[in-house]
Amino acid sequence: MRVKRPVRAVANLFFFKTPLEAQLIITRRCNLSCGYCTEYDNYSQPVPFDVLKERIDAIHRLNALNITLLGGEPLMHPDLVEIVKYCARKNQVSITTNGFLLTQSIIEQLNKSGLSNLQISIDTLETDSTRYIQKSLKKLLSKLELLKKYANFDVHANVVLCESTKETFKETVDRIRDFGFHVSIDLFHDGNGKLQVRGEDYLQLWNEHFESGAPFTTLDLEYGQKLLQGQSPKWKCRAGSRILYIDEFGLVQYCSSQRDRLNKPITEYTLSDLREQSKNYKGCEEGCSLLCAYRNSMLDNESGKVAKEVYKAFSQGIVSVE
Repeated sequence: MRVKRPVRAVANLFFFKTPLEAQLIITRRCNLSCGYCTEYDNYSQPVPFDVLKERIDAIHRLNALNITLLGGEPLMHPDLVEIVKYCARKNQVSITTNGFLLTQSIIEQLNKSGLSNLQISIDTLETDSTRYIQKSLKKLLSKLELLKKYANFDVHANVVLCESTKETFKETVDRIRDFGFHVSIDLFHDGNGKLQVRGEDYLQLWNEHFESGAPFTTLDLEYGQKLLQGQSPKWKCRAGSRILYIDEFGLVQYCSSQRDRLNKPITEYTLSDLREQSKNYKGCEEGCSLLCAYRNSMLDNESGKVAKEVYKAFSQGIVSVE
């Protein structure tokens, strides 16, 4: 992962308590229809670029470290390259994609646009005949080759651990790592963010992933262990503060699984809102398996552990400075 303006980032994060990440939905439309996903449709129009500019300006005012462009499938937005350029004026920018629409031309355009990081979702080794899982390594090998050859931005892969992926999980991760990409894990959850897998077989795969070397981060290692053992650790979610989720209507929500609870336009969001949401328990923390929310909240919940993790990530080359 690449970090722009590290000195300014440290000052904003630790002294001014600004967001680590703003997740911005730029389209709900997706070219796939994975059975476990609740964040896409096959009909909606992309959010117009002029509308997105207003939302990006608001994120810039809040001094978020990173803007992550999400869908649906963000590569379906016709103005994606211009959106990245606009974000990159003041932020580092990431994209989360299924990768199917990547081409050499798009990668080279994203290089020039100022993209810092790209996360590609790859869930299983082989194609699933039921189409419940559609993001298979077999279909994406050529895209990984393109990224390895042409991408100037950092790339890492994310794999969802669930019943349909666990049998080939280790081989999938190993094959991705052969490309030199780091791998992170998501635990399968329902539409409310509650964990839907647990047990010794999942726990073993979880532990082996972190023990086998070069995980993207270990901040969620112990938390994931407890969840998979059936425990519900207590913690305070800093959604609405350290992590912002801005839906396609421009409304700040707690996360993708807790929509229609906050509903404040990002264009009206202030530093006072960040401070207020940092103080509040959300009431949905128990059993939550949205690991991005958990990791981003750790900056306040366990700052010492985060500092050690950041140092380790720099020393291992997982995090670099632009």
